[in-house]
Amino acid sequence: MRSSDVIRMIGVTTHMGYTDGAYARVNNVIQDLKFLGVSYIRDMLPGSDSGPGLVGRDALRRMIYEQIKLNIVFPSGWNAASISWLRTLEAAVPGAVASIEGYNEINNFPVKYEGRNGPDAAKNGQRALYATVKSDPVLGHVPVFDMTGFELIQDPAFSYATTLDGFADVMNIHAYSQNGAQPRYWIDPTRPDAYKNLGAELPKVITEFGYSSRPESGWGFIGVDEITQAKGILNGLFDAARSGYDKLYIYELLDEKPDSDMKELEFHFGLFTFDNAPKPAAKAIRNLTTILADTSDLGREATNAPSSDTSIRLHVDVPNPKIPIYSLVLTKGNGARLLALWREPTFWDRANGHAVEEQPVQLDVSFGRSCGSIRLYDALLSGSPISTSSGDSVSVALGDHLQLVECTS
Repeated sequence: MRSSDVIRMIGVTTHMGYTDGAYARVNNVIQDLKFLGVSYIRDMLPGSDSGPGLVGRDALRRMIYEQIKLNIVFPSGWNAASISWLRTLEAAVPGAVASIEGYNEINNFPVKYEGRNGPDAAKNGQRALYATVKSDPVLGHVPVFDMTGFELIQDPAFSYATTLDGFADVMNIHAYSQNGAQPRYWIDPTRPDAYKNLGAELPKVITEFGYSSRPESGWGFIGVDEITQAKGILNGLFDAARSGYDKLYIYELLDEKPDSDMKELEFHFGLFTFDNAPKPAAKAIRNLTTILADTSDLGREATNAPSSDTSIRLHVDVPNPKIPIYSLVLTKGNGARLLALWREPTFWDRANGHAVEEQPVQLDVSFGRSCGSIRLYDALLSGSPISTSSGDSVSVALGDHLQLVECTS
C-alpha cells in the first residue's frame, strides 16, 4: 500500500446532533480533526429521527467547506428531502459526500419503513435507498455501504446477504474487541462472517471500531485504560489495512458527556476527552499520520504508481516462529519504504482490570541493500524517529503494538 492510502483509510465517528454535549462546540470538532490529520467523518443523516437537527445540519455544512468528507448513515425515517439535502452538499463541494451508509445496527435499532417495522422493513428500505441514490444525477457515483446488524437477527424467516445486488456496493461491519482483547480476532482478513454466503467479492469497510477508556474487569464489552486504548486502535488500523478494508471509522472523536466518576462506559470512547484534551490515542493517530505523510509530487498526483525503488528485499528474522508477527510494506512517492510491524499479545488483564505488558520480542530486519538512513518509529511515543541509524539491517524490540521502520537511500 501507499502510506497516503493508509491515511485516507482512517475516519472518525462524530455526533453533531448531540448539541447538549461536547459536539456542540463545532470549532473544537474541526480543530480536532486537523490535529489528527484525518478528513473523513461518519455521522447520522440530518433531520432524521436520530440524526442532527438544524444546528447539526449547519455544522456538517460548515465542515465540508473545511475539506472534511462525510459518510452519512441513514437511520429510520429518510425521505426525498434527505436525498435532496445530500445532493445540495455534493453539488456545492464535489466529493463532500464520500459515501452513504444504510441502516445502523438493525438488531439494536428496529427500522420503520413504509408503515412496517423490523428486519424486512430494513431490507426494503435498504433496497429503496440504493435505488434512489444510484438513480440520482448528482449522487449516483457515491458508493452505498450496506446496513449493519442483520447477521444478529434471530428470526429464521429473515434472509439477507446472499447477494448485495440492488442493496449496496460495499460490505460493512462493526468490529469491537471484547474482554479488553487485542483487535486481531474481530478484524477478519478474509470475507467477514456476515457475508460468508455472498455470491460475489465486494469492497469492505469497518464503520465502527474502538475501545472505551473506562478501565473495567470481567467479561463482555469492557473498557481499558487510555494507553491500552491507543495501542488497540493503532493495531486495529493496521489489521484492517493488511486485511484489505478500504475504510475504518474509529468510534468516536469526543467523549460525549462529562463523567469524572467514570460511571458510563459509553462516555469514554472518544479520542479526546469531554474537555477536548487529546488522549494518548489521539496523539498516536496524529503521530501516525505525520509519519505516513507523503509530501512528494508523486505521492499526491500518482497514487497508483509503483514505487521507484525496487531494490529493497525485506526480510524479518523472528527468534520464535510460534510468535505471530504481522507486517505490511508501505511506499512513499519518493521511493522510501516503510515496514509496519506489530504483534498482539495480551495487553489487558480482564480479571483484575489493569494493563499488562509482555516482554518485547527482538527482531532483525534486513533490507537487502544499504540504507543511507534507517528510521525507527513508535507512533505511541512520537511522530519523529525514536532511533536513527544506517546500513542494511536494524534490530527492533517489538512489544504489544505497532512500530514502523523506514529505509531511505
